[in-house]
Amino acid sequence: MIMQNQLLEDALRAFRDTTGLAATCAAQEIRLPQGIADAEIRLAQGPPLLAEIKPNLRRGTLGAALARLTRFDKPGILVTDYITQPMAEELVAKGVPFMDAAGNAYLNTPQQFILVTGRKRPENISVERPVKAFRAAGLRVIFVLLTAQRMLELPTRQIAYHAGVANGTVGNVLKDLERMGFIYRSKARGLVIEQRERLIKQWVDAYPRELRPRLKPQRFHILNADWWRQFTYDRYEKHQMWLGGEPAAQALTRYLHAEQCTVYGRPDFRKLATVLEQPMRDKHGNFELLEPFWNLEFDEYDEVHRLCPPLLIYADLVATGNTRNIEAAHIIRDQYLRE
Repeated sequence: MIMQNQLLEDALRAFRDTTGLAATCAAQEIRLPQGIADAEIRLAQGPPLLAEIKPNLRRGTLGAALARLTRFDKPGILVTDYITQPMAEELVAKGVPFMDAAGNAYLNTPQQFILVTGRKRPENISVERPVKAFRAAGLRVIFVLLTAQRMLELPTRQIAYHAGVANGTVGNVLKDLERMGFIYRSKARGLVIEQRERLIKQWVDAYPRELRPRLKPQRFHILNADWWRQFTYDRYEKHQMWLGGEPAAQALTRYLHAEQCTVYGRPDFRKLATVLEQPMRDKHGNFELLEPFWNLEFDEYDEVHRLCPPLLIYADLVATGNTRNIEAAHIIRDQYLRE
């Protein structure tokens, strides 16, 4: 929170210096029915804006930031440390207001139009490495804590087994989370997750950047894009697979028509190839296979398909940055991830 507050202050100052217009923070941590907004800011003209503050914004985390920005039924603005020219052009094309600590800004309302791009990154802006809890191994631990009930009641060695990490890693992650206020020790209940919504937010931010690239993602183009509809739960289990991404969201919400298929598993691809029909390696293909990063079974969210937990489906959807996927992600968040 301290880093976010400083970033917001720097971005508002840069906005005032660049445009000569007033810009202030009216409130922080605004609680709304859809969740918690980072802040509310007021500019020279127009209605208040809910701010989504995202340090170290990168393409891999842009989707998650846009998902949170659009979940509120109020005008919003993306605040970050630095927005590159290509990212600024993308945000302008999507109509997403933004400001950064370099003075780049975009706002298009009936009251005012502001566009400042191309300003260089200030020398005092640096990329901060996340704490251990939000690096790859720590994200494995947080994932099982968030998705498996009563996990915090288990000895650390059992948590380590379920997360696929060393026992010492669990202890270090729990210390980080306790220090950051995400868990606390209750005399009656032991360790308890606190600020669950904010913990989910940080996990979803870090997952595509820190953990997902380590899961040996492979992409293929397949002819039978609807193969997953023909599978029953026992067939997923037989092939050691969990269905994620768009098809899992379609199964949960009936909102999407899946175009890209994401699967977590270690299947015998020679046997699976006959079902997928002529799979060919293609970095832009419609079938993605990743290694699972957990050692446990989850609740069955669908009677037919063996689905990944909603947290992972949500993270993969928002990481795409696709508007339709983000809308489906909001439905999943509201139905499965709210406290």
